[in-house]
This record gives sequence, C-alpha cells and structure tokens, in this order.
Amino acid sequence: MSALAELEEFESQGAEIQQSLDEAPKLQIKLSKPQSRVFNSPARFRINVAGRRSGKTYLAKVLLVAAALREKNQRVWYVAPTYRMAKQIIWSEIKELVLSMGYAASKPNESDLSIPLLNGSMISLRGADNGDSLRGVGIDFLVMDDAQDMNEETWFAVLLPALA
Repeated sequence: MSALAELEEFESQGAEIQQSLDEAPKLQIKLSKPQSRVFNSPARFRINVAGRRSGKTYLAKVLLVAAALREKNQRVWYVAPTYRMAKQIIWSEIKELVLSMGYAASKPNESDLSIPLLNGSMISLRGADNGDSLRGVGIDFLVMDDAQDMNEETWFAVLLPALA
C-alpha cells in the first residue's frame, strides 16, 4: 500500500472515530474551552500541550471513558512513561468516574490496572517503559501522557501499528 493510500485510510478512520465519539452516551462533564477544542477535534491524532493544573488528566479521563462507551468491545489504553506513573496519575480518578457512573461490568482489576465495562469494552493503563510488553494487541483508542519521556520506537514500532 502506498504512503498516500495509508494516509487516506488513517484520515478515513479518524472521521469514523470522531463520529462514534459524537454518538457516545452523554457524560455529565464540564470542559473548559481549551479542553473542548481537544475533545471535539476531528483529527485522528490530537496533541495537547498545556501547563500544570490545566486539566490534562481530567480531559484524558473523559476521552478514555467516551471512547470506551462509543461502541461495544473497545480496547482503550492510557499509556504513561512507566506503569507506576500511569497508576499514580490517573488510576484512582478513572476508577471513580467509571464506578460512579455505573458502567463497570465488574470490580476493577488492581493488579492489571484495567476496568471492564458493561458494553464489553476495557479501559487499561500501561507503561511504556517495557515497549515489548505492549506488542500484539489491537487498540481502538489511546491516550499517551508525557509522551516526550517515552522512547520514539514505542510509538512508531508498537503503539501506532496497534491502532491501525
């Protein structure tokens, strides 16, 4: 497949993903104007460069839940530079949101940092410190936090192909 054909396919998939997000069950959330621009962007890949206390983690949490709810059996990942960072940054917040909304199919898996949803989707937290451990799984939606601290190969050789 030519590079142009691959790019057209990625753009097509991006439009489909945005349409699915638009049709997701309505979450009771409030987003600032900058957060709303990122959330509503039709771009396949969105980059959010913002300062501390700007609500990046809150936006990531909302994006993850919305992507998991948009249709059945979605595999949704949050990836931080290390597994420990993923747990420290967002685990308690994502659990609280999913449990309070009543969308959890069962108790969150504390050792795997994953939450199964009633619609068959799964939200999982991962660390990029062991890129090989991320291989072999297809992903429907991905949030990368502190991507500047991750090995480029993890994105290009592991995560990007998993999104295809």
